[in-house]
Amino acid sequence: MSNTLIGFFLALSLAACASVTDDSSTAQPALLRIIVVPVPGAALDPAAETGISALSRSAGVPLLHLRSLGGGAHLLVTRERVGAAAAADILKRLAADPAVAMVEEDRRATHQAPGETR
Repeated sequence: MSNTLIGFFLALSLAACASVTDDSSTAQPALLRIIVVPVPGAALDPAAETGISALSRSAGVPLLHLRSLGGGAHLLVTRERVGAAAAADILKRLAADPAVAMVEEDRRATHQAPGETR
């Protein structure tokens, strides 16, 4: 393979990598996936209709229960797309609910080699 072709494929792969970078300032509204852990012993059951209704009221937006996770956690999602500011507000409202022990956005985790930064 000639050096010209190798250079072409190298430039093409670098361009592809650059287009995949995450720039949250230009992020489009998206469905917010939320992991919620109720306080142990609380009457809150996010899998039940009454539980998801209570969490929707706390969040200020309609939520859906997707599935139960290990350790008593539940995966929820907003019914409508929300922007970054609205997502932060929803998480803050849910964290303020006394029946919620832990809440966080369900985000894809990516492996990074030691010393690698993004």
